[in-house]
Amino acid sequence: MYNITFGGTGGSRCPKQNTARNRSQTPLRDQCLFSELANFQSDRPAKVHSGILANAWAENGQELHLDYDESSVEDNPVIKAWGVDSKGEEFERLIRVNEVDPRNASPAEMRALEAHLKKQGDSVIASSGMREWRVGEAMWGFDVNEKLDFMQFLNEGAQMALEPEKAARTRMDAERFLFHFLQNQGMRE
Repeated sequence: MYNITFGGTGGSRCPKQNTARNRSQTPLRDQCLFSELANFQSDRPAKVHSGILANAWAENGQELHLDYDESSVEDNPVIKAWGVDSKGEEFERLIRVNEVDPRNASPAEMRALEAHLKKQGDSVIASSGMREWRVGEAMWGFDVNEKLDFMQFLNEGAQMALEPEKAARTRMDAERFLFHFLQNQGMRE
């Protein structure tokens, strides 16, 4: 394990959102970009664990580390998630990958799903190339454990894309995440 330190002592990257606006009417992408979390930079060094499924962190001090739990089996993957949330509190939880609904999931859950699909060699998620708006970017403005609609989040990002290829990849990611969930829901019924 090693540490990464992000610069800054609380400077702002974006103008503050008008807090008088109704949050539910604001697109998720804008909520992410203009939230208090997006305007906070932490001096706390982020921990990076080698040899695990994935590490993610944001300049606001949040950390997320993912690895398969010992209870994980091929047809029911379980990922242990641990790290630091937006309040600076450490957390640890188990995520059942097949139960992650991208219409109501946290950044931790979506990163677990994304990391699992990449590890499995999923042709959509593992494909190279930049996306316009990625799952990990939700940690910029939302708590790592906060539930949101990632279908909306990703599709709003795709709508803002200047390059059609990036927009298409982002939309394909959203559709693939939903397909994985629906496919596994059908297997349980």
